[in-house]
Amino acid sequence: MSLITEPFGVLMKYIYEYLSFHSYGVAIILFTLFARILLFPLNLSQQRNIDKQQALMPEIEALKKKYGNDQKKLQEEQQNLYMRYNINPMMGCLPLLLQFPILMALYNIVRQAEVYIGSDVNKVFLGVFDLSLTPKWQLWKLSGSDWKVYLPLIIFPVLAFATTYISQYLSMRKSGAGSKKDSGEPAPNPMSGAMKFMPFMTLIFGFMVPAGLALYWAVGNIFSMLQTHLIKSVFSKKKEGSVKNA
Repeated sequence: MSLITEPFGVLMKYIYEYLSFHSYGVAIILFTLFARILLFPLNLSQQRNIDKQQALMPEIEALKKKYGNDQKKLQEEQQNLYMRYNINPMMGCLPLLLQFPILMALYNIVRQAEVYIGSDVNKVFLGVFDLSLTPKWQLWKLSGSDWKVYLPLIIFPVLAFATTYISQYLSMRKSGAGSKKDSGEPAPNPMSGAMKFMPFMTLIFGFMVPAGLALYWAVGNIFSMLQTHLIKSVFSKKKEGSVKNA
């Protein structure tokens, strides 16, 4: 993990000292932007892959009707169809998987900010939020004035939850809208059930790690939504069925 953490630590130190005006929170936001730019080519390929899959839904539905009683044959024909149009069904998982090494690197950096950024790093964001601390939901168990420190931090797990929910909702809505067929019903999405749990997992995760990571995740979701809109508006092929001309 140090092979990943070290270069990102150098990047974070540079951002903190030269780009964020020594603001720890702004440094994390700019770091998130850099990570999204780094993953942009993969996200672009992912969206184009999704567009191709949606364009092929009539043919996939026809295969289901033809081979509905023979699952092995159906899978073979679907695989042949994907190969014919150069579609990789697993492409959608790759950007998400690549986020975890970055997340783990940032986790190490946030935990040891003095090591990677400097002993004089100011971890308090906007004079209120100590991003090095882990938010606590059991505020009634705090003593003295600790609740004044931890109460504001609750906003970060909540933001991570809300932005994850909105991002997943928009993603599934666009996917469903793009896959409506002659029957007028959207094609079933086998991932939609599992995706519904993602916001709640993010909320729990937000109370287990320093607030800086929840900030990274929330800002990352916002950038991801903007990036998806940019891809759909500018880079994606706009004509339905254009996949067949590729």
